[in-house]
Amino acid sequence: MNSSFAKTAFAVLALALATLVHATVDESHDFAMEAAMPFVEQGFIVREDYWNGEVKSGQKLMITHQLFKGNEYAFWLGTANEGVALDMKVFDEKGQPVQINAKADKFFMSVRVNPPKTGTYRIVFELKSKKEPSVMWALAYGYR
Repeated sequence: MNSSFAKTAFAVLALALATLVHATVDESHDFAMEAAMPFVEQGFIVREDYWNGEVKSGQKLMITHQLFKGNEYAFWLGTANEGVALDMKVFDEKGQPVQINAKADKFFMSVRVNPPKTGTYRIVFELKSKKEPSVMWALAYGYR
């Protein structure tokens, strides 16, 4: 194997790995959008903005978000990592859970919320992997 071929092969491999890392964030969002599909069919409007990132396995994250009485909300958490246990709950300002129901699948979960009053709510979620030290995630939401 000549050194020019080895350098080219290494460059191609490095580019493929870099693309794979970026794809997992996009794939996590794709899975969150997959979780949203049944809600869209029920009249939910998906917001374009969403949160995403990489988190240490088992570390809890919290996002605060303004919810309005009279609207029903759904939050969709997705990951591209296999073998991840997902957990997500929504709490009011007093720390009381307010979700109507939650459903989990292999790569995503959803939580529905009907806020009893307008205010700032906390979406708390955790992704635990038995294989990976960190997990890619995306959290999207919609309302009706």
